[in-house]
Amino acid sequence: MNFPLDCPFRKADEILEGPLSGCDVILCDMHAEATSEKMAMARHLRGRVTAVFGTHTHVQTADHQILEGGTAFMSDLGMCGPTESVIGMDPDVALKRFLTGMPHAYKIGHGPVVVSGCVITCSPTKGEAIAIEPVREIISLSGGPAGGA
Repeated sequence: MNFPLDCPFRKADEILEGPLSGCDVILCDMHAEATSEKMAMARHLRGRVTAVFGTHTHVQTADHQILEGGTAFMSDLGMCGPTESVIGMDPDVALKRFLTGMPHAYKIGHGPVVVSGCVITCSPTKGEAIAIEPVREIISLSGGPAGGA
């Protein structure tokens, strides 16, 4: 990016030492493109936060784990949005954007909706993560489950 930004690692340290000091359960959402950035943040914060999970790519990763010190980690929780889409966008619009290189108005996709994320189980006394389980459910437009993984 072409403008100055705070270092997210130093900013996380500052927040943990300030406004969040004394909190039992701390969740960190690392909104970044690269899984390496998200993993580096998880390693930096391990033992100091309950969980670090990533967002941005819209694709759920299969790297969920508990790090040393009781910090849960998952590179990307995945998308919540329509299954008939390109990361939530109408496929025809997405294709036009790629094929022409021109901007086109975003239009939401259609079809059943996928709900992605994870469930983190914490220690009742320390706030440490003791389990992390990915969640990915597909819900039909009629309101009932449409199958899932």
